[in-house]
Amino acid sequence: MFSVLFIVLLPVLVGQVSAASVPMITGLSPSGGPVKGGTVVTITGSGFTGTKDVLFGGKSVTGINIINDSQLTVITPQHPEERVLISILTAEGVPGHMEPFTQFQYAYEESPLPRLSTISPSSGSTRGGTVRLTGSGFTGTKEVLFGNQSGVVLDIVDDSHLSLFAPFSWYPGSVPVTVRNAHGSAGSLDPVILYTYEYPLPELTNISPSSGSVAGGTAVTITGSGFTGITNVQFGENSATGLNVINNWELTILTPPSSDGIVAVSVSNPAGTGRSSGAATMFHYEVPVPKLTGISPPAGSMDGGTVVTLTGSGFNGTRSVLLGGKPVTVLNIVNDSQLTILTPPSSLGSFPISITNAYGEGGSLGPSTLFQYVINPVPTAVPVRTAPSDPGYSGGLNVSPSVSIPATSPVPASAPAASGTPKTPGFEAVFCFSALCAIILLGKTRP
Repeated sequence: MFSVLFIVLLPVLVGQVSAASVPMITGLSPSGGPVKGGTVVTITGSGFTGTKDVLFGGKSVTGINIINDSQLTVITPQHPEERVLISILTAEGVPGHMEPFTQFQYAYEESPLPRLSTISPSSGSTRGGTVRLTGSGFTGTKEVLFGNQSGVVLDIVDDSHLSLFAPFSWYPGSVPVTVRNAHGSAGSLDPVILYTYEYPLPELTNISPSSGSVAGGTAVTITGSGFTGITNVQFGENSATGLNVINNWELTILTPPSSDGIVAVSVSNPAGTGRSSGAATMFHYEVPVPKLTGISPPAGSMDGGTVVTLTGSGFNGTRSVLLGGKPVTVLNIVNDSQLTILTPPSSLGSFPISITNAYGEGGSLGPSTLFQYVINPVPTAVPVRTAPSDPGYSGGLNVSPSVSIPATSPVPASAPAASGTPKTPGFEAVFCFSALCAIILLGKTRP
């Protein structure tokens, strides 16, 4: 009797054990991951006690962790892109239940957007320079922006490190740094990573003119670089005035007064001071004694009174002018390079001109700057038009007689002139004088 009952119940008991040993999957989290594997997946369901293996698309997972009979975690294996079935094998080798909602989707992972963590150094010259970035997503970097200027990527070391050359900037200041790869652009998280452009140290390459008066006021153009933000320009120890920064490479100023001769020029901005580095950037202060280079006209009457224009330099502040040691009248100081004088009387000859201003005496430097006194010019007879009724009229011109006749000399009567022919008293006087001389000589030769 007992044997019969056992035989009857055995199939039922075996069926219950088999059913209880079959795993049932009811959920996955997450339900997908990259083809490279490595995703930690939590599987929920029942019958997980005694699990020996879990398969994703026929490939065994790693890191099986049976939390309890209804939950376990695994790490996905590598697999091509597709949706795969999941199998749980128990000690008996029975696969788990496989429904479509328990399938795992393998997909190619989209590369992450770049993330910037640090930049070193975080500041540099406006001329640009080499910097290093750390972060993530640097693989396939296409561009790195400093503000809106592109840097030059030198080396993508790995996904987290790259080096590049920061671009030139027109102006100092801080700008955000952005990295762009094939999937988009991104910079730093909070706080934002900034790169600070600093003022470059000024450099001088040339000054023009390179000399000027000790009185100052000479307009000078300085060329070089790093002139943005210039706050002061000095000639020796004295600050210039009239500072005008044209651009980063050129500025103009007015020299200060100085008597130091040759001095260095220095230019200062917030980064520091740049100074003269050679003869081309030194300034020579000159004592502006007068220099005479031209005279017009170069000659005049010994009676004086000739207006003469002098050209040269250092004429401003002229105190006196001497011509051959004699004071002259200064009519007008036109500008620093031109003045006019009125010559005094003098004897014949060539004489130097001396000009004195507040700084000293200068003047003629050679024969071309000597003034020549000459004999008074002889007046030239000027023909005068006369009326036809004038007894001295001849062809419309009054011709002065070449010989004068004393009033007491007898003048014979002359024959009337032909009608329409004007008389010429000069000719008649000469004729009468000649006849008189002939009569006197004839009388002296008779016995």
